[in-house]
Amino acid sequence: MILSNLKFGENVVIHPSTHFNNVSFGNNVKIAKECTIQGSAHHIVKIGAGTIFGMYVTLDGSQADIELGENVSIAQHNVIVSNWGLTENSAINTLFDKKAAPIRIGDHSWIGSGCVIAPGVTIGKCSIVASNSYVDTDVPDFTVVGGNPARFIRNIDPAEVGINK
Repeated sequence: MILSNLKFGENVVIHPSTHFNNVSFGNNVKIAKECTIQGSAHHIVKIGAGTIFGMYVTLDGSQADIELGENVSIAQHNVIVSNWGLTENSAINTLFDKKAAPIRIGDHSWIGSGCVIAPGVTIGKCSIVASNSYVDTDVPDFTVVGGNPARFIRNIDPAEVGINK
């Protein structure tokens, strides 16, 4: 693999078994083992300062942008893809409204283990996605969702997390 379009902030720690290309890392980012973070020349994956990844996380932003805010926690075994990866001539393509679309995850959000985040989803700041959830619609700021498909569980009062709205 030819590495390209890489930008590193200060104190970025990436396990040697992780594969990445076309990524901009903020300061104090930590990436665990066996992760794959892939953008493209036209879609640089942006990872905000203070963000951490657990093991075996896949981020595929090769067809549309993926942007993670600051202090985002991504637990292990997550799949975050901005395209479904279907072959161009498959009849199944007619079933998908969004073949490729940007994904955004807001500051201070937490994605529990084993989640799938679909193309075109925005997860608001200070939000939580419960483990083993499939998220195919936007999640507002200060919201907890979970399930398959992910559904509203509760709101988070900004005072609970020490943030002024």
